[in-house]
Amino acid sequence: MRKGLAAAGVVALISVGSVACGADKPTTPQGKVSDAFTKLDKQSTVTLDLSIDGSADQIYASMKDEDGFTQADAKLLSSLHISVAASSKQQFSLLSKAKSTAGTSADLALTSEDVVGGNLLEVRTVGQKVYIRFDVKGLEKLDVDPSASDTKGIDEANQFIDKADQLPASLASVKAALKGQWVSIDPKAYEQFVQSMAGSLGGSSSTDSLSNFKLDATTQKQALAAIHAALTKNVTYKDAGSKDGADHVQVSVPAQQFAKDIATGLAPVVKQFPGVKESDLTDFENADGVPAKTVTADVAIKNGSLTSITFNLGQLDSGVVGSLPLTLGFTGSAKPISAPAGAQTLNPQDIMGFVMSAAGEGSSDDSSF
Repeated sequence: MRKGLAAAGVVALISVGSVACGADKPTTPQGKVSDAFTKLDKQSTVTLDLSIDGSADQIYASMKDEDGFTQADAKLLSSLHISVAASSKQQFSLLSKAKSTAGTSADLALTSEDVVGGNLLEVRTVGQKVYIRFDVKGLEKLDVDPSASDTKGIDEANQFIDKADQLPASLASVKAALKGQWVSIDPKAYEQFVQSMAGSLGGSSSTDSLSNFKLDATTQKQALAAIHAALTKNVTYKDAGSKDGADHVQVSVPAQQFAKDIATGLAPVVKQFPGVKESDLTDFENADGVPAKTVTADVAIKNGSLTSITFNLGQLDSGVVGSLPLTLGFTGSAKPISAPAGAQTLNPQDIMGFVMSAAGEGSSDDSSF
């Protein structure tokens, strides 16, 4: 999975940075890619969808020799999609010149084709608010071995979820969250709550990992500069013909050197992420798991617009048999990401109230909250 994430990073960075390699005539392979990214850059909302482009049987056939990899794992991977969307009040091409990123919004979603409704988890940031919805039972399936005999903890948790309708009106926001509806969170309120609880318990009230996580305009410019520097050397383009109404261009890059150049520039950015340890940062800068070889990605362009980038994971892992394509799809739109309607505010005190109710339920013979 770590190598898969490394591959996703290579694909994403190729996609973000190819346009920075310099302008060329639109009839050349590089020109086609450059124009496609320029067109995408003129949008105010862009969505990226990441998935493994293969059936469960294909994925299992490719990875069955990996230690511990099962058919259940293959089925799970074939059904999952990760989408990331960002929107701004202005075109993305103008963001690097902006003094602030005020007015930008983002959305991260994890979906599965095997779950009713599809949505497992979605987090959206609009203004100073964070909105979230999740399918608890659906998420449980991601980490539970179907053959496991001890599911007591999961069963007890599901019993509480099934009784969400019995929660008192004062816990309406918790009820909404448990039922997979949108709730809103004020990050500052949770920081203050953590500080207060830590102080009362005699522990550290530091929330530096949260307060330091700021991907502002300066940080974005730093990231773009690093990508530009890595992609201005040793990148080649080749026309790969047409298929299904789209022009295809093969983009090749020396994986390890590319990853190291990117990591050197992005290390100060990655360091800001909560939970990143020094050892993680070292592995990142050393391009751990990235082979010293040239890898290729297929860029699909339809009607002058970028539609997808496909990368064969087998290029980064000798344990993969045959082709295992990882696809990053692109959709541009002028429609901004907005706050979901009807989201209830989920306060820290609401969660504490639910925990206390659940504890009381567990010690009582009464079946109601």
